[in-house]
Amino acid sequence: MSAQARCTPVRSVGAAAHSSVFESKWWVSNERRWLEIAAHQREYFNRLADVFDVPQPEAVMDRLRRIVAASGLHRDDVVLDVGTGAGVLLPLIQSYRPSLVLACDLADQMLAHVHTKNPLVRVVQCDIVRLPLKAASVDIVFMNAMYGNIADKPAACANVASALKPRGRLIVSHPEGRGFVEKLRAAGDLFIESLPGRGEFQALLQPLGLKVVTYWDEPKLYLMVARKT
Repeated sequence: MSAQARCTPVRSVGAAAHSSVFESKWWVSNERRWLEIAAHQREYFNRLADVFDVPQPEAVMDRLRRIVAASGLHRDDVVLDVGTGAGVLLPLIQSYRPSLVLACDLADQMLAHVHTKNPLVRVVQCDIVRLPLKAASVDIVFMNAMYGNIADKPAACANVASALKPRGRLIVSHPEGRGFVEKLRAAGDLFIESLPGRGEFQALLQPLGLKVVTYWDEPKLYLMVARKT
């Protein structure tokens, strides 16, 4: 079985934070394809941890600020950053003074960078499909520049929907837009799927109790915000 067959809390910020958000049991997928994709992505992004952990151009940072602002994040919210990578969103999220920030990723080397720069963020090495979140425990979930990499999107979104509090929001975004994702798809063998249209998202999310309330598909910015009803 792959090294990613379990979720590993890399650093903790205390037992209270752990018990308030994480379930004591979690679902385990037996699909060989999922395990292969997870293992490949972990290896790929571990190799590139230093490459990703660099300052971003100001134009990209401006778009990232728009993404975080569009979430409706408030002080004392509980926030989950899925596929956090080197943690580019975390300083922007923390500027809103949330009560707890969780960051998950498949790549342990990415998370090592995150912890070094953001010691108060609770980081967990795990696929979002299997992240053991308690029901109605999270206010905001970000999936920035990573949604196409999720192998089992229905299961991932179902886990997020369950974890969101009433009126909680899921934000799927990319600060370089749909065209950039398509170039990545054509350039290599990493598992990446195209970003969904608004109708595709609504068809996926509505049965989970989520409603698409914002959808931007600009040349240099992709953003979808869904709210739990």
